[in-house]
Amino acid sequence: MLSVPLSAADRDLLVILDGGAARFAVADRIAAALAQPPQRLLIRCPRDATPAQPWPELLQGFDTATQITALAQWLQQQPPPPVARVWIATDPDHTARAVLLARIALGSQGIRVGPAEPPAPSAGERRKLWGDALRLTLWRATGSTGAWLVPRVLARKRAECGV
Repeated sequence: MLSVPLSAADRDLLVILDGGAARFAVADRIAAALAQPPQRLLIRCPRDATPAQPWPELLQGFDTATQITALAQWLQQQPPPPVARVWIATDPDHTARAVLLARIALGSQGIRVGPAEPPAPSAGERRKLWGDALRLTLWRATGSTGAWLVPRVLARKRAECGV
């Protein structure tokens, strides 16, 4: 888990999921559109070969649902004042699902999630969105994403991620 707290002046947090050139480019466009530069946080699998970044990394989670829950738990541990808004930077096709999951996980903390109008998910992402939304709802109720219910998928994802 990341040990670097946000500074008290930070009210916006720009979260880049898994890194990669396209996702960093999205993050740069979001940051340029904001009035004040947000602090950035990269959430990625420990095994991902992402170039060194000048901002903190949260090496947690092996899929979108577990990365978003790790973010929610990390934000709960940060000193006041709380983050007001989290911006999600990821691939365009992944944005709708990642934003919805972040809204489920962070909404109860009073944190807004942007972009405000994510694109409509593709058919493949829509299927994943329903499953992940159920997992995040389960997580809010029980503290578990239910990944253990599908042990083969869990084992494959964990192995691919190096956790």
